[in-house]
Amino acid sequence: MATNSRQTKAERQQGAREKARQMQEEQRRQEKRRSLMVRWGVVLGVVVVVAVVVGVIFMNSSRSIPDAGPAPSVGNEHGGVVMTSTTELASSDFGGQQVDASTVEVPESTGEQPTSVPGAEERGAGDPAQVIIYADANCVHCAQFEAENGEQINEWLDSGKATVEYRLLDFLDNPATGNYSSRAANAALCVAEESPEDYNAFVAEIFAGYTGEGMDDDELKSMASGLGADIDGCVDGNTYRPYVKYTGAQARAAGVVGTPTVWVNGENWASAAEQGQSFTDWATSVMEKTS
Repeated sequence: MATNSRQTKAERQQGAREKARQMQEEQRRQEKRRSLMVRWGVVLGVVVVVAVVVGVIFMNSSRSIPDAGPAPSVGNEHGGVVMTSTTELASSDFGGQQVDASTVEVPESTGEQPTSVPGAEERGAGDPAQVIIYADANCVHCAQFEAENGEQINEWLDSGKATVEYRLLDFLDNPATGNYSSRAANAALCVAEESPEDYNAFVAEIFAGYTGEGMDDDELKSMASGLGADIDGCVDGNTYRPYVKYTGAQARAAGVVGTPTVWVNGENWASAAEQGQSFTDWATSVMEKTS
C-alpha cells in the first residue's frame, strides 16, 4: 500500500513558520555583524583621528619652538647651569647670549661613551671638584641616580668640595608626555633665572616626582610657586626651550648617548658604573687624586 507523502495543511504552515524563523534569525545575525562592523569602524576611526591629532600636535609643538633664542643669565655655552652651593649659582660670561641649535654640528653617533667632556677644567690641589651631569627629566635612571646620590651631592656642594653643573636634555621628548623633557628643563631654567636659590631644590623635586608620564605646565609652575619662585610667564612663553634644544644638540655633538652621563674632574663614570661601582665611591676616589 502506497504511503501518502503529501503534507497536511498544518504541516505546511509549520514548515512555513520554521522557514520564516530561520530567515529572521539569519537577518538578525547579519544585522549584528553589520552593527559590530560599524562599531569597530567607529572605534578604529577614532583611534586614527586621535593618532593624527597627536602627531599634528607633536609636529606643530616641535615646529613652534624656534631653534634660536636666549640663554639664561646663568647658562653657559655648553647648556649647563653651575651650582656653587645648594642655594647659589655661578655667574656666566655667556649668559643672556643668543643660541641657535641648528648651527651645532652633530656627527653621526658611534654609540660609544665619550672619553672627554666639553667644559672640563683642570683642577689643582684644594680646588673644588667639577661634577657635570647630563640628565633628562623623564629618565628613570636619572631619577634613581638623584635618589641615591642627591644627599651626597648636596653635602659636597655645601662643604665646598664640589661644584655641580646640570645640563638638562630633551632626549626623551615625545607626544605622549607633551614633550615633558624639554618643558621640565625649561621650567628649571626659568627657576634658575627668576629664583636661583631655589634651582637645586626644584631640580631635586622634578626627579623625586618622576612617574614616566611627566607633569603638565600648571604642575611645574605650582611646584616652583611652592618653593617661592614665580615662573608662570617664563613657562607660558617657552622662554628657554630654544636653549634646551641647543643643550641637546651640544650633548649629541659631545657624543652623549644616554642619561645620566656623569663626569667628575673630566672623568666619565660610565665604565665604573658598568663594573658595579657606586657613584659616591668612584667620585670620592677621583676627587682624592687632586685633594
